[in-house]
Amino acid sequence: MKSSDVVRQRYFEAALAKLTLLELSDSVFLLAAQLRARFGLKTPDALHLACAQHHECTALWTNDERLAQSGHGLAQNFRST
Repeated sequence: MKSSDVVRQRYFEAALAKLTLLELSDSVFLLAAQLRARFGLKTPDALHLACAQHHECTALWTNDERLAQSGHGLAQNFRST
């Protein structure tokens, strides 16, 4: 970390340890390409949404209105809650 803040580093390490990594298989990349073309999403947003859909996640939190609309209920907009 830029500021060498060890306390903040430990905080982020603890938070990241609680996350689950999801596989990005070929089918996720194909779905992302389809979502990107259909909804005009940026590639990282399309990948996030495709991965969430593929792994049957119950929610994907975002501040991006276009991503929230493209998710058809899966992507939840922080501003709307």
